[in-house]
This record gives sequence, C-alpha cells and structure tokens, in this order.
Amino acid sequence: MTAPPPPAPTSPATLARLLHACLGLSAGALTALAWFFRGRLALPAESGGAVTFAAYALAASGLLAGLAFRRLIPERSSSQGIDAWWRQHLPKAVAVWAIGEGTVLIGALVLAVGGQPTAAFAVILAGFGVLMATAPGRLAP
Repeated sequence: MTAPPPPAPTSPATLARLLHACLGLSAGALTALAWFFRGRLALPAESGGAVTFAAYALAASGLLAGLAFRRLIPERSSSQGIDAWWRQHLPKAVAVWAIGEGTVLIGALVLAVGGQPTAAFAVILAGFGVLMATAPGRLAP
C-alpha cells in the first residue's frame, strides 16, 4: 500500500479571506460581550472625562494608522496572479487587520469599563472601518 498523497496547500487568497473573516467575527463577538458588561466595571467618577478623551484619541489614531499602513500595500497588477500577490503581501495585510481589530477591542474595553457608549462606538466604528477598507476583495480585486 502506498501512502495517500499529501493535501494540497491552501491558496493564499483563501487564507487571507479566512483570516479577515475570523478577525472581524472575533471583534464583533467581543464587542457584543462588552455591550453585555457595559458599565458594570466601574471607574472612579472623576476619570470619566479622561476615558472619553482617550477613546476619541484612540479612534482617530487607530483609523489613521490603519489607513496609513494600508498605503504600504501596492495594488495588484493585471499580470500578477492573485495567489502570488497574496503570498507577497499577506503579512502586511495581517498587520493592518491587527490594527483594525485592536482598535475595535480597545473600544470594547472602553464600553465595558467606562460604560460610555458614544465614545466607545466611535472607537469601535473606526476599527471596523479599517477592517472594511482593507477587506481582501478591496486589496486585491
């Protein structure tokens, strides 16, 4: 008996779509969990303004950092295959996606700890904005 052939490696484009979907789903799940725990972890009353300011600063910096790093990923040329393009640029894309997910997670933390939904959702939307702007279909159409 001969051994079965090894499974074919997963396409880098498929791997990119899978990674992006998992990061988006985990960020959404943690946001829902933070919504459930919102305001239950009380902060001192005098720290509310500082948390709000920090949340808006994090929203702006996360959005700007994600979109700035997005510019480091070049467009795919028509002569380059999609798998070859993803093989070369997947690490950069994952780094940008990590910035987006990290921004969402910080917003979820602000929501759970501070209980300030307006500031928290500004941060969460900025993070999801980075994830949506750098979706695999937009990076390598």
